[in-house]
Amino acid sequence: MSTDSFLKRLTDAIIYLTIFPSPASKKDVSASVSYFPLVGFLLGCFLWICFSLFKETFPLPLTALFLLSILIIVTRGFSLDGLASFLDGLGSGKEGKKMITIMRERSRGTFGLIGLILAILAKYLLISQLIEAGSVRFLLFFPTVGGWSMVCLTWAFPITQHRSSISYPTSRDFWWATSITLLCVIFTQGLVGVGIMVLIWIFIYIFGYYVVKKIGGITPHIMGGCGEFVEIISLSFLVALLGSR
Repeated sequence: MSTDSFLKRLTDAIIYLTIFPSPASKKDVSASVSYFPLVGFLLGCFLWICFSLFKETFPLPLTALFLLSILIIVTRGFSLDGLASFLDGLGSGKEGKKMITIMRERSRGTFGLIGLILAILAKYLLISQLIEAGSVRFLLFFPTVGGWSMVCLTWAFPITQHRSSISYPTSRDFWWATSITLLCVIFTQGLVGVGIMVLIWIFIYIFGYYVVKKIGGITPHIMGGCGEFVEIISLSFLVALLGSR
């Protein structure tokens, strides 16, 4: 792969997942999905820098709030929006195209709003707990596996093609993304992180299987929602491990 191709695909992935300015190519990320874990790792590096700046000035609970706020702003709440859309669709009791139509609505329903509140609260509590325990490398871990989950979902399951901006990653793309994720996981959490990664893969498969049964395939909202679920699950595993030590 040439340097120009690498940079273009990485840039497209950054544009799709973050608040940074979007060129006309934003709607086509078909070749860039495999770079989502790398974007997650870069987001984690940015959070680590912010943590280094905040920790000496603000108390740890407030620092955790700042980090979560920064993550939501920088990513435009991409995964949170996907989670809310999925929960609204699920709460409607519909299936197939009717559920997809509900997920695409701009206004959030009761299920979506409740899901947003619980997800943000859960993330804040988990991040606070890990920061207070002095475990800072998790800032690299959870955004990376969140990005990887989106690659897994689009690689393993069919995609609904109607108005969709995503497409199937190739096997080469999947294994490249998995390699990047594995390196990050081993660096930040060691072999324990690899075990968490395996459990996350099991969740992704169960989640994807359920979604395909409901609506026939994966959509960008489902992809984002899966990323949010995985980030919360990975943080929960890390906090549980702290409690067992």
